[in-house]
Amino acid sequence: MGSPHRSPEMGTPRFTEHLNSSPPYQQYPNSPELASVPQYGADDSVRHLGPRLSTKGRPLSPELMSPGLESVWAGEGEKEVFYPTTQPDPYEAPREQPRPAKRRVCGIAGRWFYVLLAVIILTAIGLGVGLGVGLWAKKTSSHRGPSSTSSPSSTSAAPTATPTVDPEYLIGGALSPAYYSTTGAFNGSGIALASQSFSTDIANGTHGDLVMYFQHHSGQIRYMQLTTGGTWEGGSASEVVATDAKNSTPLSAVAYAMNDTSTWHIFYIDTNNQLKQKTNSNKANLWSDGPINDANLFANDADQVGMQACWYGSDYGDTDYDHTPLPSGSGDSDASHANEVGMHMWYAVNDTTFKQYGWRDGDAAWTYQATWADYNAHAGVGCYSWGPGSVTYVMMVNLQSTVEFWWKDTNTTLTGNATHPINQWTNASQIAVNNVNPASSLGYTNYFYAQMSGTNMINGYNVSWAAENTTILTGDTFIVDADPGIPGTHLSVSALPDSSGGDNIVVFYQTTGSDVNIFTRDLQAGQWTGASLEIPPT
Repeated sequence: MGSPHRSPEMGTPRFTEHLNSSPPYQQYPNSPELASVPQYGADDSVRHLGPRLSTKGRPLSPELMSPGLESVWAGEGEKEVFYPTTQPDPYEAPREQPRPAKRRVCGIAGRWFYVLLAVIILTAIGLGVGLGVGLWAKKTSSHRGPSSTSSPSSTSAAPTATPTVDPEYLIGGALSPAYYSTTGAFNGSGIALASQSFSTDIANGTHGDLVMYFQHHSGQIRYMQLTTGGTWEGGSASEVVATDAKNSTPLSAVAYAMNDTSTWHIFYIDTNNQLKQKTNSNKANLWSDGPINDANLFANDADQVGMQACWYGSDYGDTDYDHTPLPSGSGDSDASHANEVGMHMWYAVNDTTFKQYGWRDGDAAWTYQATWADYNAHAGVGCYSWGPGSVTYVMMVNLQSTVEFWWKDTNTTLTGNATHPINQWTNASQIAVNNVNPASSLGYTNYFYAQMSGTNMINGYNVSWAAENTTILTGDTFIVDADPGIPGTHLSVSALPDSSGGDNIVVFYQTTGSDVNIFTRDLQAGQWTGASLEIPPT
């Protein structure tokens, strides 16, 4: 294959990893009665950003109130009726008259029947409350790590609606109809990145260097391409992947090359909360339904839902496929790639639980692998499993808003021990990232990224991957020196070769709600620059 073509500004990527992302639900245009809702305003606080970066301020969330439950009891009352006895004649002795028969219900005197009915109702209510408290206590019991139980039924109904109404887990129009976008990207859009071509395809202009998938304000899932000339094109009604996505769906993209074919998969959640997959390749050039659709997997019915797909093994396939530079460290002494290649999928089924499924290259169906309980399932999932060796990693936000790092060595030819078990998920408890936004997306490519609580800034961490010896290099952490993201923004990250022979790291997220911004810096160090992508209005 030919060598990759390098643009003067941004060259071809090696690999992209990312996180989080029928027309949408009813959109609500701004109306006079909503004039008092805070609107986006100007803000000159942008630091070191390019002229194309949006300077719009972030919206203020409206004050939210939850309606109280109202109960109405229509009590029934009966008038008491008096039956007078017949008066005797003045000259005759009084005669005793028979009392009228008492009304009976189901063979029981009326008054006692209603007393008994009330006792039964109160008893039933007491049992219901007790059972509910017991189930809640069981649900919130302490548990850490995944459980590999038998596969759940693939034909089960969708989970019931989540009771969560905490504003921390709402975004965009779910906070207020005034925040629905009427132009640009959807407020709360998922964002996913993928390198989707062989280097020869890029050099010939067949496909773009990097592809960014997002949700348009119309609700459609669309894509834009970074051309070899360094400009972004697309995002119009001609670049549509799906039309049935739910509002603010998370998006996840996986791209790889096998058997001389470049393939990419896009995952999202539809308006019925079903997990969906769209697949394309440089040979077919047509979006089609992927096999996960047949598994009938349903995600949590919530505004913010964690979901992530991740490729594992083989450095994303054939050697001619262009990727980002790989991180150092693998976790075991075997530097070769794992024999199996495929994808993992994590998705939220309720507020605190993820299900994990897997697919091997060549399989016709996805299979259940594990359940992860007691994690914040409104937040995103991070993963790293495409490097050399047999160890794969996953990152999740626990219920205390701390990111946990888990690892699993799948090399069953090795003999495990207490500190390095084989084929078992293990918490690298010596490291963690504290105080993240409860709905933070998580992303990894060369650096690990998360949105912080309070500031809503995006922080980056250099992780040295080594299974039970995994560490965060404290001297190489940073804050993306740009505008803060909207609370709970989806984000996606990657790295791109530059014209000087080095590499740049890139971070995509939303700062105002109708935008998608790109922020970039040299892989080693340097100043951040940024710009807002020009998304077609229609």
